[in-house]
Amino acid sequence: MRALQKNKKHIIASIVCVVWTSVNLLGSVYELAAAEKRSLWKVQSKSNTVYIMGSIHYLKPQNYPLDPALDDAFKAAKKLVLEIDLESAGKEQGQKLMLMKGLYTDGRTLKNGVSAETYGLAEKELKKLGLDIKLFNQFRPWFVALTVAALELQRLGFDANHGIDRYFYQKAKKENKEVIGLETFEYQMDLFDGMAERTQEMMLLQTLKDIHSIGGTVGAIVQAWASGDMKTLDSLLLQSLKEYPDVYQRLILDRNRAWLPKIESYLSQKENYLVVVGAGHLAGKDSVIEMLKAKGYSVEQQ
Repeated sequence: MRALQKNKKHIIASIVCVVWTSVNLLGSVYELAAAEKRSLWKVQSKSNTVYIMGSIHYLKPQNYPLDPALDDAFKAAKKLVLEIDLESAGKEQGQKLMLMKGLYTDGRTLKNGVSAETYGLAEKELKKLGLDIKLFNQFRPWFVALTVAALELQRLGFDANHGIDRYFYQKAKKENKEVIGLETFEYQMDLFDGMAERTQEMMLLQTLKDIHSIGGTVGAIVQAWASGDMKTLDSLLLQSLKEYPDVYQRLILDRNRAWLPKIESYLSQKENYLVVVGAGHLAGKDSVIEMLKAKGYSVEQQ
């Protein structure tokens, strides 16, 4: 029972890190300098090399510069592949899409869409953030959960503009490298929009209960990411999600399987590629890395 409760405490940090485009607490800064191993793999085919890098989506300015090996992988690649084209997510159209997906459209509200316990806790925690829950009453639980988590991370000093994916996206734009999205922004929104109502409320309730410890959890995730400790990342990012098989299938397994043929197509090209995806997709037995190994590719952690 204790193990189950411990795993549940990680779930919102897992979801934020896996999908939300996550990280540290108590004012400490994890140096992302050179390490023996990194969350970076080199996959070789007969014609080219595809580098696969795990991303942390929120970081602080103090987390830079990165390990030189990560920048070297970018330099060696002609094309950059991200989960989505970040330009589409940042445009006004993308913001409107997110709001549209997050809104109730059937006449319900947050107040009558969740239990009194969940609503009361949401009201309390939003007030601590200086926000009135009335501003969120038209929004669905998944949207409120991610918003609260993002606001708390921002309060702790983390910024998506300093995330690994954003960092390499900006470098690619400056150097006129082609940027490819594995998914669309709308598809990522549908991952949450399509969740069962009960699952959405669980996600919101757990977020509210554990919001004040999220920084510590994400801090441990960043430390494991920086040292390429995939066993620890598997424990921190994926074990909690596996307590909810439908969430794990939707956010991890189905997407890994969908990405595999796309990555294989890159391995048939002449140019080198750098693929940057959430670190949770590269840890554990269902990871993209293990899928590529099972296909017989030469995969080496850098």
